[in-house]
This record gives sequence, C-alpha cells and structure tokens, in this order.
Amino acid sequence: MRRSTLLLLALLLALAFAFQGTRAIWEPDEGRYTATALNMADGGDWLVPTLDGETPHLTKPPITYWAIASSVRLLGRNEWAARLPGALAFVITGLCVFGIGRRLLPARPWLPAVVWATFLAPFIGSNIVSTDALLMCFETAAMYAFVEAWYGEGGARRRWVLAMWLGWGLAFMTKGPP
Repeated sequence: MRRSTLLLLALLLALAFAFQGTRAIWEPDEGRYTATALNMADGGDWLVPTLDGETPHLTKPPITYWAIASSVRLLGRNEWAARLPGALAFVITGLCVFGIGRRLLPARPWLPAVVWATFLAPFIGSNIVSTDALLMCFETAAMYAFVEAWYGEGGARRRWVLAMWLGWGLAFMTKGPP
C-alpha cells in the first residue's frame, strides 16, 4: 500500500474516532435513534422498531437501528457503541471517494477523499447518531460502483452494476424514498 493511501486511512480513522464517546447522547434525535435500537436489542424484535418497547416506530427504515443495536450488543450500552456505525460509515465513505478518485484523478487519487473528509458536515455526521452517515456511505458506494462499471468490461462491469444497485437498495433501507 502506498504511503499516501496509509496517510489517508490514518486521517479518516482519526477524524471518525477521535471524539467518539466524549459526550452524552443528545436529545431528541440521537436519543430517539439510540432508544429505538436499544429496545430492538433488548426486546429481541429486530423487525418492528419501537421507541418505548410497545408502540411501533416506523419513521425510518431499519438499517440504522440494526447497525446501532448490533454495535451495542457487541460492545455494550455506551455512547461509543451507539456512534460506531456512523464512524465506520465515514471511513468506508472516504475509501469509496478515494476509489472514485483513482479513476477520475489518477495523479492524486487521495485528494478528493481528503477534501471530502475535512469538510465540516461529514465530520459532524460521523460523530452523531443519525441515519445520514450510513445513507452517505451507501450512496457513495453506489456511485463508486457506477464509476467502476463505467470503466469496466464484460463480467466485471456486470458485477459493478449489481454492486451499484445493492448500494442504492441499502440507501433506500437506511432512509427510505427521497
């Protein structure tokens, strides 16, 4: 792996994880997403999210709740675990932007990812409990697959097109229709 790629990965990891768990869950949005995921993890009903353990909470599709609930089950009930899916989505999104940069800016493929990662909105999005970081991750992965399909040939092109539609499907399951 080239030095620039390792430095990019280090930057993405530092931005995503530097402030995880340093503050309590904020109300109302972080609290609502986290409470719904905790009810899912505690109650065992992974199909119908509930905010209070009884009333269905169907304002968003389930992927965000599944990600948070899985993280909390794996790492315990804490702010760090609740925010981990967003932080991982930030890193994966940065790597997808890097992949797009390899095709569209081969002389400096790391530049688009560095520019994107140092914008305020993606950084903040990776440090809060929300659907936005996961949505951005799946949308960017779909666009990365599209770019690879555009440049690909034969079977590779078909696999990238399939990956693109998988990305769009996961984006839909994260936030619903636009």
